[in-house]
Amino acid sequence: MGMHLPPHPGRGLKEEIQHLGLSVAEAASALGVTRSQLYRVLSSESAISPEMALRLETVIGGTAEHWLRLQAAHDAAAVRARASEITQGLTRLVPPADGSPPPVGR
Repeated sequence: MGMHLPPHPGRGLKEEIQHLGLSVAEAASALGVTRSQLYRVLSSESAISPEMALRLETVIGGTAEHWLRLQAAHDAAAVRARASEITQGLTRLVPPADGSPPPVGR
């Protein structure tokens, strides 16, 4: 069974902007960003940065932390879906049985 990938928060932001009756250009102006910058977030090409999250908190609503949690959930699920590829060849480090520190430079 595959893991559910939460939607990119740009999708929800797009709905919020539409609900407010704004164009992308109008929303970008209100947020103090370029139209292309906002478009990249709305189209899931760019992540919501902490700075963008603060702008969204001020202009659209919700907290910056909320917007960042949405982005983090999306990012974590996307990486988790590639876990076997990312972790191939990696092994967990464990302390030596005698409690001595592992050798440096290993």
